[in-house]
Order: sequence, then C-alpha cells, then structure tokens
Amino acid sequence: MFVLFLVLLAGMQVQACVNRVPVVKMRGTLVTMRKYQSSANCTVNCGPLVGRTRTETYTGFHDICCDGYIRNNDNECVPQCKDCGATGKCLTPNVCLCDKGYSNRRDRGHCEPECSESCLNGRCVAPDECECLAGHRFVNGSQTECQPICAEDCSNGRCLESGKCECYTGYQRNETLRKCLPICQDVCFHGDCVAPNECRCHRGYEPRLSVPWICDPVCSSGCPNGNCLDPEVCFCRTGYAHKENSLASGCEPVCNPSCVNGTCISPGHCSCDEGHVFAEGSRNVCVPSCRSGCENGFCSAPGRCDCHEGFEKSSPHRCTPICQTGCGRNSRCTAPDTCACEAGYVFVNGSTTECEPFCPKGCRYGICSSPGVCTCFEGYQALLPFYCIPNCPGPCIYGTCVAPNVCRCFNGHRPSPTLGTSVCQPICSQDCGHGHCIAPESCQCDEGYAKRWPHGSCEPHCPQKCVNSHCEGSGQCRCYEGYKMRPGSVSICDPVCSPACRNGTCVEPNSCACSAGYEDTKVPYECVPICRPRCENGRCSAPGQCECLPGHLATNSSEPNSCRPQCREQCINAECLAPEQCVCLPGYRFIPDSSTECEPVCSKGCRSGQVCIGPETCEGIGSLISPTAGRHPVLHWFMFLLAILLCLALVMTPLLVLRELQRRRRGGDKQRTHLIENPSYGVVQANGEEAANELGIGLGD
Repeated sequence: MFVLFLVLLAGMQVQACVNRVPVVKMRGTLVTMRKYQSSANCTVNCGPLVGRTRTETYTGFHDICCDGYIRNNDNECVPQCKDCGATGKCLTPNVCLCDKGYSNRRDRGHCEPECSESCLNGRCVAPDECECLAGHRFVNGSQTECQPICAEDCSNGRCLESGKCECYTGYQRNETLRKCLPICQDVCFHGDCVAPNECRCHRGYEPRLSVPWICDPVCSSGCPNGNCLDPEVCFCRTGYAHKENSLASGCEPVCNPSCVNGTCISPGHCSCDEGHVFAEGSRNVCVPSCRSGCENGFCSAPGRCDCHEGFEKSSPHRCTPICQTGCGRNSRCTAPDTCACEAGYVFVNGSTTECEPFCPKGCRYGICSSPGVCTCFEGYQALLPFYCIPNCPGPCIYGTCVAPNVCRCFNGHRPSPTLGTSVCQPICSQDCGHGHCIAPESCQCDEGYAKRWPHGSCEPHCPQKCVNSHCEGSGQCRCYEGYKMRPGSVSICDPVCSPACRNGTCVEPNSCACSAGYEDTKVPYECVPICRPRCENGRCSAPGQCECLPGHLATNSSEPNSCRPQCREQCINAECLAPEQCVCLPGYRFIPDSSTECEPVCSKGCRSGQVCIGPETCEGIGSLISPTAGRHPVLHWFMFLLAILLCLALVMTPLLVLRELQRRRRGGDKQRTHLIENPSYGVVQANGEEAANELGIGLGD
C-alpha cells in the first residue's frame, strides 16, 4: 500500500503559482457594414452588407511566476527549492517531496539521506549508509558505529576521542610496552598473565589442580619415588637413585650393601629371589629356602631349616626372632632385637619400634589414616584416594572453591552483591540498558528490545520498519508530529492536513500537492483548475475547460478560452460589445427606431444629389465647382483646397472627442482603439442581401 502511495506521489504534477500582470494586446475582428451606393433615390437598404477587418487593442494579462517559483524548460512556473536531490521533487517553494531513503525534516527545502540507525561518530551519506568521521573507523562487525583511531596499540581497550587508549575492565596500561596488559589477582608462578585472572603456564609446566595460578613442572616419567622440581628434572627421595643416571628418568630404591640373591624393593630393603630367603641376621643376603619353609633361619641343606643366631625355632620350619625390648604398634619382631613394620606401614620418624600407615602417593590436605587411605582435614573432601579438595557448603556458581567456604569467580565474573560470595555473576563493561548480562560482555535483551551490534546495549526494536514514525519498543511505532497512523497499519504514518486538501493530496503535514491540472492559491489547502490561456468573459470550471458567462459564447474553435458577447440580431455598422447590445462604430449613429443598424454621420450634410456613404463622406451627382470657376481658376483652386482643409479639421475634431468619450465610457479590463478602414469599401458577407450582385467586390476594393 505504501509503495502505491509513493508511485501516486511521484506521478503527481507539481502545479504552478502564477500572477496576472496587465499588458496591452492587439487582435483583429470582422465587422458587418453596409456599403452605401451613391444613388440619391435610395431610401432603404441602400447598399450590400460587407465584412471589413478591424484592429482592436485591449488590456490583457501576462502570467508571471509568483515569488519562490521559476520557469522551467517547458515555460511552466514550478516551485524552487534549495536541493531536493536527483530523486526528490519540489512541491512548493522550499518544500521538497523526498524519495525513499531521504528526508527533509531538518530543512524542508533540502533532501538529505536518512539512515534507519543513527551513525555514531559518522554521518549518513546515502540511504542506510554511514561514513565515519575523520580519524575514526567502523567497529568490527558494525556499519553504523565508528570508533576513534589511536596511533598507538589499543588492543584490549577502546580509543577515546582525545586519541588516548582506555583499557577495558581487568586490564591496565603499561607505558613501557605502550599497550594494555591483563591484571591477575594472584601472581602467576612459572606462568604469564594472558587475560584477567587467567594464567598460562610456561613450557614444561602445568596448572596445579584447583590452584590455577600456580604452575608445577612436568616430568614425562612421572618421577616415581621422587619429586619433579623442574621440567624433566626428577629429584629422588632419600634412599633412591636415578635409573641409568638420567635426571629425567624415575627413581629406584638403593640397597647398601647390595642384595645377594634378591632385589632391592625399598631403600635398604631387599626382596629375596624365588627359592631364597634372607640369611639369618641379614637384610640383603638371601640363602636357599626350604620347601616347607625356614622362617628366620637358613636352609643348611635342601629341606633343612636351621635358625639364625638370635632366633629360636617355633616349629620345624619356622624360627622366631627374639626382640628383647619388644615391638610397638603396627610392627613385629623380624630379627633379633629388630622390629619391622607391617605391610603398608613405615617407621615413625626417629623410632625403630613404632610404625604408622604409609600412603605412597602422598596425602594432600589430609593425613594417611591407613595404608594407601587418606583422611581429609576438616573443611576438605576426598577427590581421589590420595587427594583432598576444599569443601564449600553451597555450589560456587560461575566460580571454583579454593578454600573451605571460599569461592573464587571465573574470569569475567565477580561476586554477586545481593546473593553472596558463593554466587558469581558475569561482567558486562557496557550497561545492557533494557536487558541483563548473561555472560561476560554479552547482554540478553528484554522482550521488544534488541542489540544493534554484538557488544552494544539493548535498544527499542520493531521487526517492521517505522515509516514517518519512531520505534518505542515491543513492535510499537509512534508517529512524528503532524502524522497519524494509517488505518489497518501499525508502522506506516501518513501526513495530516487540516483542513483537508481540495483538488490535491496531502504530502507533508499541512502541505498539499495539487492534482494534475490544478494550481496553488493563496489558501494553502485549496487548488483551483488551470486554463491556459486564462478564460475571457468566463470562469475555469475544470482543467483546460472554460465556462462562459451568461450571454457569452466561445465562437472561435482556435480560441476556446475566449468568450465573446452574443447578440441575436446582426449588428450593422456596429459591434456586439455586451450581450444583446450593439454599439455603433465611430462616425456612425443608430438608424431611427433601430438598435442594431447604424448609419454614417455627415455633420454638415451633403449637397443636393449626394448621399452620405461614410462618416463625413458624401458622394453623388452634385458638383463642387461653380459655373464661374473658369473665370478665376487660381482663386477657385485655392478656395477649394482651403475648404478641404477646413472640412478635415471640422471632421477630425469631433471624431477624436467622440472616440475619447467612448473609450472612457467602456473602461474595464479591455480598452479598444478602432482603426477604421475606408468605409466605402469592404468585403461582401456570405449570404448577404446583395451578395449575388457584389461577388466581384473584395478586400481593398
């Protein structure tokens, strides 16, 4: 519907405003006259009717353009505007009808391109096309928002209008490196701070579990029985040594003296080979065993068990060591006066009789309560059999538990000021406006709002484009001042003209464009039909159509706009200057009892035998020369010339006075000056009384 409206406006003819200026014009007409004969005996219809030309001057009007209008190449007055652009149209002086994508809201006489989204730090150069200001460039992913350009590196920050760089939240400016560096709350050990509160370990290191800002060295061998102090550098515990003397290899126990017929299984502890047992009183020498066993003894021979010194035989195949002082908890007497820990236990520091449980993989944040089993400290819970982690009573939302009842937020999050330290909420450096922050630098807009660019705030959004209106959100458009919503539409507003346009269309608030064939008037909402040329003795009733006043008629098809007065009876020696009113030509007067035929006037009368055939013109058989003319010819000729001059003076003076009186009496818009030809000649009218006898008479006869 809106497209059809634009097409109608585009096809609408812009009408002119024209002022009428009086100007003197001339035109020729044909007047019916009677050609009088020189017969003194004629009393009625003395001569045929003839037509003769008559030149008439009158005051007409020229059309000139009103103020604010100029003539175009077609010689039409059209309104003038500052600049309506290549596609706009000037409706009235300094009022443009802009094409789609252009607007004249700031200056009604100038069409400017319009962008549906405002150009931030830029200007609108074409419909929905922005151009950044000098020293600015488009923000990544946006064609409407421009940001200043900094001469220095402004990564992890935004460039201010002053040309300085302002770092984002979580970053600080390093003037030495001239760049924004991330800030980590804890110092990164063996690593680099690569993002706010985010450490990246150096090569050969890995982050410690639940303590990501501390990086521990990595040994590919796993460093059994030792500690990995540097990448691929394994430091063996006491009693252990590197395999093959390589620092990157694992550690194996050392027995000194070395095991005989056995294997060193722990520092200073040998395990006898199969079929052997430790020799009596020795922890490294293994001797052959008896088939039935020879505990704490030695096989002196196959199947023969003899006890070592300090042992006593408790059975044929078992010798029990004797410990004078006795062995403590988790230990037993394994040699004379020698206690050994039970399996999974080791001696308490400094003791040879007391043993405690042993956890080979350590027991972080806990104690070894039984062999290979850790018991966590208070506030910690077991993650692995040998590893405890801090315990927080509630889940750390968007964070991690770093100590009992202590949560640390993930990168881009911070503790909630209302929900407590166990709940972290994402951080958005820019206010979300009509929305809320759902992830770092990411806003979720409320219903009816949307983001213009990925990291922008939420603004009112309408799925349909608002025409002559602006979006208020939730798909609602509000019309600009001077417009109203089109019936059946929720986004298109039409201009309002009050009162309504007459013979035109409302194209701007209180601004009408005349329909084809109509032009502006002093009344801004009314358009009147155009007739070119203007109607004479009539009114313009429709474009190009004149309606004559009563008693008038357009008699010339080539001049349909000129209405002439009509007389039912033919005017002879006169012309019809008003409806049913004949006016005698100069030098003529009405015949008695006639209002349509005039006769010439000879003010001094004619001599006997002569007839007045024209104003002050006599013709007939009478002679102007007396019988005595031959006696004094010179005197007679002198008197003849003097009489002619006197007659001319007497005739011309009344004619001039009469003509002036007639001009003043007629007045009005048209002032006529009649240039009368020789009244005794003319053109015989067709179908006249004497037409058959005067076929040989024409113009100029």
